[in-house]
Amino acid sequence: MSEKFQTVRGMRDFLPEQMRKKQWIEDTCRRVFEKYGFEPLQTPIIEDFGLLAKKGSGGEAVKEEIYYFKDKKNRELGLRFDLTVPLGRVVANNPTLPKPFKRYQIATVYRYDRPQAKRYREFTQADIDTVGSNNILTDFEFIAVAAEIMQQLKLNFYITVSSRTLLEEIAKACSVKPEQIVDCFRCLDKLDKIGENGVKEELKKCNIDSKILSLLKENNLEKIKSKVENQKPVLEMKKLFELVNQSGLEKVVKLDLSLARGLEYYTGPVFEVKIDNGPSVGGGGRYDKLVELYGGQATPATGISFGVDRLVDALEEKISIPSNAQVLVMAFSPAQQGMALQTAQDLRKIGVNTELDLMERSVSKNSDFAKKKGVRFLVIIGEIEAQKGIVSVKDLKENKQFELKSNSSELEKLKEMMG
Repeated sequence: MSEKFQTVRGMRDFLPEQMRKKQWIEDTCRRVFEKYGFEPLQTPIIEDFGLLAKKGSGGEAVKEEIYYFKDKKNRELGLRFDLTVPLGRVVANNPTLPKPFKRYQIATVYRYDRPQAKRYREFTQADIDTVGSNNILTDFEFIAVAAEIMQQLKLNFYITVSSRTLLEEIAKACSVKPEQIVDCFRCLDKLDKIGENGVKEELKKCNIDSKILSLLKENNLEKIKSKVENQKPVLEMKKLFELVNQSGLEKVVKLDLSLARGLEYYTGPVFEVKIDNGPSVGGGGRYDKLVELYGGQATPATGISFGVDRLVDALEEKISIPSNAQVLVMAFSPAQQGMALQTAQDLRKIGVNTELDLMERSVSKNSDFAKKKGVRFLVIIGEIEAQKGIVSVKDLKENKQFELKSNSSELEKLKEMMG
C-alpha cells in the first residue's frame, strides 16, 4: 500500500462546500471593492527576504514568522506575510502611478507561527489600499467599505477605531519614554488576548506606568484633548467620527483607544473589524512611511485587510452555498447517451450549469447523488423520452416530476424555475 500524505502542518484543504463559501466571500469583497473604484493588482508570493525583513515593515514579531529559504543561486527569499509590504515595493518602483492609487488584491499569505484552532500558516487576505491621499475622508472610506462588506455577508459586527498618532501623544502625556513606545503598543495590542490585568503585568515588565491603560479605556476625546500637547490627532479623530455619524454608521463604529494594531508601520488612524461575540476578521490603518521605507518618495497611504478564511469559519454554520451545477442529466441506457449529451449542451448554452451523469447510475442513485451535492433538478432521458423528443424532470426540492420538450425554448422554462 502506498504511503498516504497529509497536509503540511499549519495548512488546510478547502473541499468544494467550503470553497464555494470562500469564493462567494471573495466575490462579495471584489464587488464592493470595485464599487468604490479600487483596481486589481497581483504581486509574487515570493519576495526578497530583505524587503520582508526590513526594519519598520512589520516589526520583529513578524520577522520571526517569515517563511525563509535560499534558492539555487543562494539568494535569500521569503514568502510574503501580508499584501501591504509588496504594495509598498510596487509604488516605490512605479512613481508615475496616478494618485490616488486605489488597488485591491485577494491572495494567499504565509506566516510561520504556531498553528492553533482556526489559525493557519497559509491564509487568504482581501486587501484594499489607497496611496497618495492624506485626507481623513480616505480613512473613512475604508470604514464604509468594511461596513458594506459585513452587511452583505449578513454578519453582526462592529468596527473599532483608534489612532497610533494619538496613542503616541497619550503615551508622552503619561511619561512613557520615546524608546518605550513600541513596547507599550505591543503590550496594549494584547488586551483582547490576556485581559486588563495581563496587560498591566506586561507594562510593569517594561517599566511603563499602567495609568496609560486607564486613560485609554475611558475613550474620552475631550479629556484626552486637555492632556496632550499636539491637538491634531484629537481633531482628526473627531472629524472621522463626524463622517461616521453623517453616514449612519454610528451604531457599528466605536472609538477604542486601546486598539494599537500589531504591525509597526501604522502612523495614524487604525481600525479593526470584529464579529459580535467573535474574532477579529479584518483590520488596517494609515501607514505614511512604508513607501519611503522601500526607496520611494514620502507618500501617504491607508489600507485594510480582511481575513477571508476567518470569514469562511464565521459563516460555516450560517449559510449554505449550493453546488455550481443546477441540473444533472442522465440517460437510462447507452442508447440515449447522445440525446443526454445534447440536452446537457443545450442547457449550458442558455446559461444553466449542467452536470452529465458519468457513472451510469440508476434514477434513485442519481437522485441521492444530486441531493447530496445540492443539485435541484434531475433530467431523465429514457427510451420513451427519446421516442417522444421530451425529457422527464425531477424537482428534488419540491419533490415533483414533469415533462418538457427537448428544444431550447422549452428548456428555458427550467431556467425560469431557478429564478
